[in-house]
Amino acid sequence: MSASVCPAVDNSFGPYAGSCRGGFDFTLLFEETILSLLPLCVILVVVPWRALYLVRRKTKVDGTVLLPLKLLLYASYAVLQIALIALWANPSAVRTRSTIPNAAVGLVGFLTLALLSFLEHQRTLRPSMLLEFYLLFSLLFDAAKVRTLWLQGYNNNPAIVSTVALVLKLLLLVAEAQTKRKSLRIEWKSQSPEATSGLFGKSLFLWLNQTFRRGYANSLSVEDLLQLDKHLMAHYLFEKLHQPWSDLAEKSPRSLLMLVISRLKWRVLAAVPPRLALIGFKFCQPFLIERAISFNRQPINQTSTNQGYGLIGAYFLVYTGIAVTMGQYQHLTYRSITMARGGLISMLFAKVTFVKANAADPASSLTLMSADIERITNGWQTMHECWANPIEVGIAIYLLERQLGPACAIPLGVAIGKLDILVKHRVPLAVSWIKA
Repeated sequence: MSASVCPAVDNSFGPYAGSCRGGFDFTLLFEETILSLLPLCVILVVVPWRALYLVRRKTKVDGTVLLPLKLLLYASYAVLQIALIALWANPSAVRTRSTIPNAAVGLVGFLTLALLSFLEHQRTLRPSMLLEFYLLFSLLFDAAKVRTLWLQGYNNNPAIVSTVALVLKLLLLVAEAQTKRKSLRIEWKSQSPEATSGLFGKSLFLWLNQTFRRGYANSLSVEDLLQLDKHLMAHYLFEKLHQPWSDLAEKSPRSLLMLVISRLKWRVLAAVPPRLALIGFKFCQPFLIERAISFNRQPINQTSTNQGYGLIGAYFLVYTGIAVTMGQYQHLTYRSITMARGGLISMLFAKVTFVKANAADPASSLTLMSADIERITNGWQTMHECWANPIEVGIAIYLLERQLGPACAIPLGVAIGKLDILVKHRVPLAVSWIKA
């Protein structure tokens, strides 16, 4: 496509830029609005509510060099945004209708994020997951925009400033990801490493590394294990469940289940977003495989080379996403199971200690604390599969129908038949085992 046509293409929403820049790029307007302006506006909506919450919290961190460093980086980024506004305002700059508004909102946005960073640093135990999440994704999006500016060839000055801004944003992400454990005040020093980990530490389970190092060098003892999070402590779970159970006027066979779910609802629901993300990443795989097969049939040229690099990046993102979301889904699920088990056993133990010796069968109490609690926790391991699996089956049948037509119903019928057999034989055996 002619170089004189590409500015007009970039001023359209696209998102595909046609044959401009090798036929493998977004339009500049799409990158400025969807990849830059939209995420910033979303986080700016959240910032006031988060800031109001943090203002009411106690200061947990002593003064360190990390906070002035963060603020200096935010100020430097704001200066670069001012420089970008000046460069884009130049009549000779080839811009879109959203370029200057995008730069102006970016300036205001990062000044606001600097205020949030100040509050997050002083009044939270862990690095700001909100800022880490935004900076990570905006860094990827900004890299795409910087690539576009350099490939244009006629916006070199904005490209240089945007590249420096991209490096500053990377430094900001590194600074925001630093833990504050060493600078916590005395009353907060005993917090578990998990409670003081940020987005990367939690997603990659980096807080377990010190335990692995100890176990690799020596035999682990109880003293070597990490401090438990307060939300997993027996006394916390007992207080969370015992009093509401005592205040319950009418108790039905499902009252205890509903009480536990209602009291731990946010812990239970915390596993829903990673499970949904896992579904999305899983079903990206057949599309990637289909695209890779068609890519192998293409002739080798500049366009196919760019598409190959895109496929490499897509595979990296999808399989990294599967690993991270699977880990977080299972971690959050077992965390809610641990909380439910700890609360139930604490309540049962408290009940047994106040029951007269001749008023109850010790064997029944032992059964409740072993077999029944085990069955409850085993059932909770797959509680999110109850809603996730039908979604996955529906998507899978749809994808099969695209390839096989009506024959896609055959595997569905086989699965339903096996499920019917399993229910008929396994449930009675499980009931007999519990009664025994």
